[in-house]
Amino acid sequence: MRKQMLVALTTLMMVGLATTANGDGIVKVSIGSEQLGVELPASSARSVQEVVSKMGGFSTYDEKSGKLSVVKPDVNILLVEAIQRTAKGDIVFSNPIEGWLDKDIPRNFGVFVEVDNAPATEELTLKLVLVGPDGEVVDAKEKPRKFDTSKVTSFFLSDVFLSTKLEQYGTYKVQVLMKRDEVSPFVVVGENRFTVGR
Repeated sequence: MRKQMLVALTTLMMVGLATTANGDGIVKVSIGSEQLGVELPASSARSVQEVVSKMGGFSTYDEKSGKLSVVKPDVNILLVEAIQRTAKGDIVFSNPIEGWLDKDIPRNFGVFVEVDNAPATEELTLKLVLVGPDGEVVDAKEKPRKFDTSKVTSFFLSDVFLSTKLEQYGTYKVQVLMKRDEVSPFVVVGENRFTVGR
């Protein structure tokens, strides 16, 4: 995903450089702590931020300094029949889920999410949703989880979808949505898929 983001940003930068208006400010882009060697016109900063959001990342633009910082969380999602914690605190997963043959049967499955390189904030919100083959949300965990990532930007969580009725044949997506504060919109930062039917 990091390579895809770099390619998309580089393409936008090249297009922006070709259309730079006289007097337009310059934006310096960094991904994480890595400064990119290309500068782009300030007028294209909003477009770059939209692309970053669509690719599951977060950006901050400081007009005064001309710095556009991009953070792309690394998100791993496992879908399993069960997640258990032993008395010693170890986490045990059972039977990864790839799919089921039959629809209209209530299914239970666990979701384990590992996040690295989350945006640094005191009020990071994360929620899980199950999206059906038609693109509609089938189930969403009612209470989003809150995290303080101002000091530690890596964490994990697990949750369970209980008696979830899968009414369509096709590919379902378990998506992880994240937002950095109360006023920010949710961004899809990762997903895993399984199929119902053949």
